[in-house]
Amino acid sequence: MTDVIDQPRIDPRFLQRWVEVRRAEGRKRLRALVVLAVVLASGAMALGALYTPVLKVRHVRVSVSGAVSGPQVEALAGLDHYKLMIDVHAATIVKDLDAVPRLGGARVDREWPGTVAIRISVRTPLAIVARSAGGWGTVDATGRVIGDVAAPVVGLPVLLGTGTAPAVGSWIGGSLGPSVIPGTVPETALDMDAASDSATIPKGAAAALALLQALPANVFADVISVTVSASGGLSMAVLPASVASGSIAVDFGDGSQLAQKAAALSTLVTQADLSGVASIDLTVPDRPATLTAR
Repeated sequence: MTDVIDQPRIDPRFLQRWVEVRRAEGRKRLRALVVLAVVLASGAMALGALYTPVLKVRHVRVSVSGAVSGPQVEALAGLDHYKLMIDVHAATIVKDLDAVPRLGGARVDREWPGTVAIRISVRTPLAIVARSAGGWGTVDATGRVIGDVAAPVVGLPVLLGTGTAPAVGSWIGGSLGPSVIPGTVPETALDMDAASDSATIPKGAAAALALLQALPANVFADVISVTVSASGGLSMAVLPASVASGSIAVDFGDGSQLAQKAAALSTLVTQADLSGVASIDLTVPDRPATLTAR
């Protein structure tokens, strides 16, 4: 005969409490699953909405300084055809626009629900630099080579002593380089008032181009060439309209006090009688010296 072992009886109150706890845990799990499902559904709906024609690029607003049209910029940015706002990547467009040699300083903003704003500058030729294989490259104030020309361009001075011109789209050695927005005035890019004992004296191509950029248009038109010497000195050959023949050599010394030296040259060219003058010494801008031809 098999003995029957009595099992201890569970208090009904404990059993009821156990059931209630298990039911509460089930309800929590159910609520969590419902919330997760709602979040996922909402995310899917939002993501789906971004890829509908409702949020396509409807307007491209272009602000450009220089001789490039808005439609040209729009085409270069790849926004001249159907595109969704979600597919507009500002950083990529900026990179593509800045890669165009004659453009720079691009800024692109998405303005929901359907507008893309583009601001960009057009680079202006400031000088020409000879190429090693012949021909010339035009450069802007930052030193970027923005084009090729077969012969010197009337109205653009020759930049000497900075090496030959690299490929179009590159920057000549010693220039301000790609960190400077085209059209920036020299004072915002380097120290045009640096004293002769300052550590911030502009040097090389950057100094030569900044000096050219600081000149008034009527004085700039008289500049034939600007030279950077091996020791870092700056000099120019100018041919003022008031001088019948023969250029005048201008010695600026180093790149200190460039703003004052540019102002002194402007005053001399526009106000002084330079007939018979062979050279001008502006190493001390407030005490210019001239040397007459024999």
